[in-house]
Amino acid sequence: MPRRRRRSRRRGPRGTSVRVTTTRNGKTTSYRTGGISITGVSPTGRVARSPNLTIRATLWDYGGGLSRNGIRLYLDGSEKSRIRYDQASGNLSYYVGRTLSPGTHEVRIEVDSESSNRQGQTSGSARKRWTFTVVRR
Repeated sequence: MPRRRRRSRRRGPRGTSVRVTTTRNGKTTSYRTGGISITGVSPTGRVARSPNLTIRATLWDYGGGLSRNGIRLYLDGSEKSRIRYDQASGNLSYYVGRTLSPGTHEVRIEVDSESSNRQGQTSGSARKRWTFTVVRR
């Protein structure tokens, strides 16, 4: 029997991934591969000036190779090293630790991951950029 391969895209709460199903000699193998998503970013819009500002995002990697070392967060063009990332929940946070000046601020997250599994090497990357505006109370 000829080998059949089907790819389908599925959107779920964790973003986009590809499920590959292979049938060969009556045996079907199915696995999810690739796909990194960055969702749930904050703050956005207008925020009150505060010394307790925390930048947050949710990162999902269907390949499973994402680690803290593959994540870079920039605030106003400056890379931040004190970010926290929980691989199990996908939660990323960065506590700014100072009061930002009033005005527009830019956050950029860059993610690169690489992993190996029985289907071979998978890798992925994602970028997300957004702004928020700090206003006086």
